[in-house]
Amino acid sequence: MAIQYEFYRNPNSQGTNKKRYHARVVPIGRVSTDQLAKEIQKECTLTVADVKSVLIALADKMNEHLGEGRKVHLEGIGYFQVNLQCKEEVRTMNGIRSENIEFKNVSFRADVDLKDSLKKQKIHRSRNKPHSMPMTDKEIDEKLTEHFANKAILTRHDFQFLCLQVKPTACRMLRKLVEDGKLKNISTPRNPVYVPDNGHYASMAGE
Repeated sequence: MAIQYEFYRNPNSQGTNKKRYHARVVPIGRVSTDQLAKEIQKECTLTVADVKSVLIALADKMNEHLGEGRKVHLEGIGYFQVNLQCKEEVRTMNGIRSENIEFKNVSFRADVDLKDSLKKQKIHRSRNKPHSMPMTDKEIDEKLTEHFANKAILTRHDFQFLCLQVKPTACRMLRKLVEDGKLKNISTPRNPVYVPDNGHYASMAGE
């Protein structure tokens, strides 16, 4: 196996005579906890249930330590750390209260061993062109019908891999599906989780 890539035009070169491109990994799938547990089980004496329990416990402990402001180092993987942000522009440190500071994200810095190992990985240009691959409404409906036949919800991440679209395109397509009454967001705008609306994909899957 090899890392697959494709070229994407730089946003700041749009509408100019100077086109610039950058290489980006083309995702070929997503690995779940269950799959990792099964693969790790083959390399040790633990059962799949044991491995999955350890991974779940690891996630809980990382949450606990990160939530207390500690860095978490997983040897051979890397460092994790919580980043914060201000809710509004800060012009002076006087009068800044805790409620004006909020969680931003968790940053990750890979270990040297992990980076060195990945540097040796083969890299091939992808045969697929997800950023330039158009899809008809019928093709999208077929993909979503197949998805909801096995799963109750759909995330943006799911849709991106399902239809082989980059994130901005996937977001635009999802907004249109919501506007058309085919999908409904049951979560927040920042972290949307979609379900079929008006019986669209549920009824199609049952036909």
